[in-house]
This record gives sequence, C-alpha cells and structure tokens, in this order.
Amino acid sequence: MLGLTDVTVDFSGLRAVDHVSFAVEEGQIVGLIGPNGAGKTTTFNVVSGLVRPTAGTVRFEGEDIARLDPADRSRRGIGRTFQIVKPFGNLSVLDNVVVAALTRGHRVAGARDVAREALATLGLESFARSYARGLPLALRKRLELARALATDARLLLLDEIMGGLTPTEVNEALDLIRRLNHDGATFLIIEHNMKAIMQLADHIVVLNQGAKLAEGTPEEVAHHPGVISAYLGQPVEDAAGAGGSDDPA
Repeated sequence: MLGLTDVTVDFSGLRAVDHVSFAVEEGQIVGLIGPNGAGKTTTFNVVSGLVRPTAGTVRFEGEDIARLDPADRSRRGIGRTFQIVKPFGNLSVLDNVVVAALTRGHRVAGARDVAREALATLGLESFARSYARGLPLALRKRLELARALATDARLLLLDEIMGGLTPTEVNEALDLIRRLNHDGATFLIIEHNMKAIMQLADHIVVLNQGAKLAEGTPEEVAHHPGVISAYLGQPVEDAAGAGGSDDPA
C-alpha cells in the first residue's frame, strides 16, 4: 500500500531523514519508533505531504505521491492525526468532524451523516453537541481520529495517539485501533509507549539519527542489540515488566 524508497530530507544542511526505506502492506499495523530526533515526525510529514523529500520516492497504492500536496494525498486515502491535538474548540464535536468530511466533496447533509457515523464508530456520539474545547485529552484524541476517518482514509497515520493517556485509556485505544484494523483500516503509528506498540503492531520500523536502524516483528526488534543500545536500554518485556511507561520521548 505504502512504500518509501531511499527517502532523504535535508533542512539547511541538517539531514533529518537519511535514505530511509520501508513498506506498509494493506491491512498491517506498522509501528514507527525511535528516540527524540530520530526522524519519525519528519517521515510522517513526508508521507502526509507537509514536507517534500530532498531525494527518494514515496508511493501509495502504486502511485508516486512525493510531489502531491496534503489535500491531494487526503483525497487518495491518507489520513493523519497529530501529537498535539488542536480541534476547533468553539465548534461542536460533530461540526469538527463535519469539516473533515466536507473535504471529500460531500454536501453538508451528507457530511453530517458521515460525521455521525465516525462518532458512533469511536464512541463519541453522546458528545456530538459538546464543544470540542471541553473534552478531556483521551476524547480529544478520539475526535482527532474521527476527523481522519471522516476523510474516508484507508491508511491512517497516528502520531502518539496514546501519549498522555492513563493505562485504562491506553487499553481502550488499543482495542479501538484493533477494531478499526479488523474493519479494513491500515495503520502507521508513531508511539513511545513500548508496551502498547509491541502488543499492537504486526511490524516495527526503528529510526535513529535519521536512518533506519532495524525493522521486523516486535519480538525481533525488542531483542535487536542496536535497538536496545540506542533506544530501549533493555529488552522490551523487561521494560514492560517495570511498568510499561513511556520511553524517553
């Protein structure tokens, strides 16, 4: 579904992403992990269109999209959430999602139907008339995901959607992502909660200092000596056993 080949991003002489290649197959949940400054968010920005690569290719469903703007990528089926959630605070929860649905060319009535369906899918229907600014963090993150779903995205890029959540809220988020995946959504997820992403992902890509350090199954990555040295500090099941809290961001 998604393929990055030798993607490189330079900012005024600073190499943020260094010849990174990986693929996301349809139906997969792929985790993108690594320490601060590893290039994760820049890679997300390359996929979503906020940053154009200096070199390399980005293909989505067989099409080279490296030069398309974010709106064109959204229309092709790529949706994303952001680490810092910024809904339209003075709009209702429903209207926040309607705005997203309108980007797909729906008339207002149709956009409202799409928005209500997205809210129901994410368990937000009882908050439809509430102002978005009044939602607690966990529900604001669900609202962010609802807006992405309302664009009819088939590939969802989630940027630390579990960051700042309580253990119970993390478990609810895991269940929700698994259900959406079962219903056909494909995911690429940046996450620092190692216990959560290792439980959730089919495949893990590890970045360090802009380059790909390792990739493989969660078990393979958790025991990769370079990953342990650069990021985990210990095998992930040991870290999880110590409480499963977020790794250094």
